[in-house]
Amino acid sequence: MPSGEHEAPVALAKLSPDILVWLLANVFGVKVPAYHHARPHSTDVQVLVSRTYHADGMIVFRDADDRPLMAVVLEVQLGKDRAKLRTWKLYVAQLEVEMDVGTWLLVYCREPWVAEWYRDRLDSDESSLMLQPFIFTPDDIPLMLKEDQARANPALAVLSAICHGGHAEVDALFPLLVQALRPLGAETANLYHDVVLAGLPVAARIRWEDFVTTTAHEWRSELYRAMAAKAKAEGTARGLAEGTARGEALGEAHSVLKVLEARGIAVPHEIREQILACTDVEQLDEWLRRAVNAANAEDVVRP
Repeated sequence: MPSGEHEAPVALAKLSPDILVWLLANVFGVKVPAYHHARPHSTDVQVLVSRTYHADGMIVFRDADDRPLMAVVLEVQLGKDRAKLRTWKLYVAQLEVEMDVGTWLLVYCREPWVAEWYRDRLDSDESSLMLQPFIFTPDDIPLMLKEDQARANPALAVLSAICHGGHAEVDALFPLLVQALRPLGAETANLYHDVVLAGLPVAARIRWEDFVTTTAHEWRSELYRAMAAKAKAEGTARGLAEGTARGEALGEAHSVLKVLEARGIAVPHEIREQILACTDVEQLDEWLRRAVNAANAEDVVRP
């Protein structure tokens, strides 16, 4: 499972590389060549001084005979990093030389001011190798509120949810998102579900999990699935039941702690241990709801 908003767009691109094509064509007006399929490429870039640089994501688009046609480097920037103005060139050059294809650099900035900071520095680049990244923000991605559009492009619906997760209107997208992902099958839908969980802010994540719990019972978080698989491997029905129940409880417990952490509320060690040790999902659900507005950690676990 992607571990946060930095990883979510990259995980989405790996699940559905077509989302990169949509961005290039619809946001930046790039004419993308007809391709047959795409697959992730190694994101490690080695240089002669024995140092390896690591891009967030690299996807190579290929024809029916598996010959490369073009490549995309996807970077996610949550803050300012002047070094990226150099390493991005390295990522693009590496792919163009290795694959012998044109390569596009897409940069997703969660905050518009971060995007502007990078754009302002592109024009003053003191180098013969000019950098021309396509920088986009949530403002460039439409809030998808039509079911037919969501069904036609589930990956774009997921990206829309991630980009607009901080707005109350995102809740209107939840039913459409479930309808768009359900035809993909439980296994694939679960992967997209994990991306949504990773990409949404804490408050929206809680609302999304509540909605999925009542409308898509077959979808479970990666933590829940891992605990269930472990119990199943132990070979007894009792172990499976206990393992899945503990997995659900542990996931709820971590959600309580993440909400408090996101709100800047300190959690004493004994309260943290109390939350993590709790196996009563209903109790944890109550604590989770309290955590959204509680003034301190003690208020969350009060009797």
